[in-house]
Amino acid sequence: MKIKDVERINALLKARDEVMALIERVERAEPADFQLMIERGGDGSIKLSEEGADSTHYQGYPVSPAFLTRLKVLALEELGARRGGIERELADLGVEIEE
Repeated sequence: MKIKDVERINALLKARDEVMALIERVERAEPADFQLMIERGGDGSIKLSEEGADSTHYQGYPVSPAFLTRLKVLALEELGARRGGIERELADLGVEIEE
């Protein structure tokens, strides 16, 4: 194994730890903790959230708990896919992940 491989493995292990920490935080979050921000120039930004409050920077719109639950599921799927990619790259380098 080359030193550059060891450095890459260390970087991947750090990235995996960071993604795992994010996944844990998202899993503990309630759907009401999620919001979707659509950023547009000027005052054209939109924030979809449980409360739907406006600000001077965006228009707020209330959304259903089911919508926020779907955001949570999407976040977990995205982070899981990122973790999977990191783990596949580690496997290609000969690293076995044991949990």
